[in-house]
Amino acid sequence: MNEDRLQSPGHSRFRTAMQVGGPVILVSGLLLTGIAFGSFLLAMGGQGPPRFFWCAFLGMPMVFVGGVLSMFGYIGTVQRYLVGESAPVAKDVVNYMGENTQPGLKAMGKAVAEGVMEAQKGSGRR
Repeated sequence: MNEDRLQSPGHSRFRTAMQVGGPVILVSGLLLTGIAFGSFLLAMGGQGPPRFFWCAFLGMPMVFVGGVLSMFGYIGTVQRYLVGESAPVAKDVVNYMGENTQPGLKAMGKAVAEGVMEAQKGSGRR
């Protein structure tokens, strides 16, 4: 299939934006979430109320969005890797099944042919 028909004109630019923007947003969200939980832990240790706990409300959605963008940005690379790993195994399985089922299929075909021949001979006697 022609790959150009599957991709929009801005496909590679959008993929690059997801590959760069996704990890940046993900790391930023992790930092904000870390600051929030650090502030919470300090508050639990007697340092007063948690001043930066609000960062968790920004950081956790950013971790999600950054993870999703990263996943979509690198999905083609991951798929190519998975196909490269699984295609030889699938080929080996198909070849193994073909080689090892061939005698059984030949025997079954022979039995069917003999049965048909006997049925034809038997119908001629009547």
